[in-house]
Amino acid sequence: MTLEKAITYTIDHEGIDVISEPRFVNYLNDLQALSTPAIKRIISTMVNDGYLGKVLPYLKTTGNGYEIQIVDLRSRLVTNEGFQEDLVKYVLDCFLYSVHKTGNAPEAPSIPTPSSSNPRKKKSEKSEIKVVEANGNYLVTLDGKSYELDHTQYKAILRKKNMPSERLMLWLEAYSDEK
Repeated sequence: MTLEKAITYTIDHEGIDVISEPRFVNYLNDLQALSTPAIKRIISTMVNDGYLGKVLPYLKTTGNGYEIQIVDLRSRLVTNEGFQEDLVKYVLDCFLYSVHKTGNAPEAPSIPTPSSSNPRKKKSEKSEIKVVEANGNYLVTLDGKSYELDHTQYKAILRKKNMPSERLMLWLEAYSDEK
């Protein structure tokens, strides 16, 4: 079942409030609507971290006040959580379609297939992060490059430590550019 059909089915049978409950992910999983682990992770994060609970009142109304909230939610999921923008857009479009905020059926983004010309690191080649703390700041070293972070940035990096090293390095560079 497609994601938007599964969301519609769940809302029709359980009411719209179900989208902010942890069992919502189980419904979608049972309906085999979570086509990729990334989509499952996005929806789980939206439910478990309360993102859908904050947007729910706007989805229940008949006005257009939801638009700003959806744009803000998309931005937060991409910026704060590190999800791919096209996947987040697809998931949110499925929600909007399912609650009749848009008549355009969402299209699932194409998932690129790995090419032999761009081999990815094997899991066994995971990079090691080294950290030195001094005076409330942290010197983080990854793959031979060092980045100076404050306490808040360091805590954010700790939540992302299981990311592939290439993505983690992008986060570290972004944080070090803020200084």
